[in-house]
Order: sequence, then structure tokens, then C-alpha cells
Amino acid sequence: MMKVGDVKTIFELMKEASHVQMIYIGLAVAPFVIGAWFDVIERIPSLAEHKLISLLIVLVFVFLMLVVAVVFDHKDKKRKLLLSKVSSYMVANKFNSVRFSAIRNKFNISDSDAYLTSVINTFPDRLRLVSFSVEGSDVDKEPGFGIVTQQVA
Repeated sequence: MMKVGDVKTIFELMKEASHVQMIYIGLAVAPFVIGAWFDVIERIPSLAEHKLISLLIVLVFVFLMLVVAVVFDHKDKKRKLLLSKVSSYMVANKFNSVRFSAIRNKFNISDSDAYLTSVINTFPDRLRLVSFSVEGSDVDKEPGFGIVTQQVA
């Protein structure tokens, strides 16, 4: 019998798992899930008449979920790579902050401000959003990355 601690451990492992790891877990339990789907299909009269079509529809949805998981995994890896590049650049040059435009020039990327901000939102414990004054303008601000420093409580 599972204990509360076991469920918490499983939850923590799944929280840290990548999308591809979740696919592997899904493939491991697939025989049990397919068996459960057969039971569901047999209990619904309209689906029981068309078992093969019903199962194919379920498999198409599973395939679509796999495609979505791979796409999300790619986006996560891209954000982690950019985080690594930005953090390393800032630490190596002893910068506390750097403009988005400087990062675009340094790494020859064309990502939008919204995407660069999404990296900050994904890793708020590592980066923060900062604003730089633009020369000759009192109103316009240019966004950038700032390093989050650990504060001792």
C-alpha cells in the first residue's frame, strides 16, 4: 500500500521530469492504459460496435500529445541554453545587468523582447528584468537581463 510520502516522492519526480521523460513513462504504462481503454470502449454500446475505429481515435490523440510534448521539450531546451549563455556571459564579464540588444549582438540571435522576457519568467530565481535608460530620451526604456543575487536572510 502506498503511503503519503511515496505519493509526494512520485509527485516531486514528475515535477522535475522533462517532457521526453514523461513520454517514456507513458510508453512504460501504455499496455495498462490500452487495456483500460478497451474496457471503456466495451462498456459504451456505440463505441463497442466500432472498437477498431475507437481505438484508432485514442491512438491518434496519444500521438498528437507526443508531438506537443516534443515541441514543448524543444522550447524548454532553447530557453535553458539561452539562460546558460546569458548567465555565463554576465558572470565572465562581471556584469550585474546587460541589455537585450547587447545579448542579441553578442550571440547573433533575433529573438523578440517578449521571448527574452519569457526566459526571465521561466527562471526567476536566476534572472530578473531590468530597464536601461535610452540616450536622449526621458521616456523610453530598454529592457535587459539582471542577475539575481542570493540574499542572506
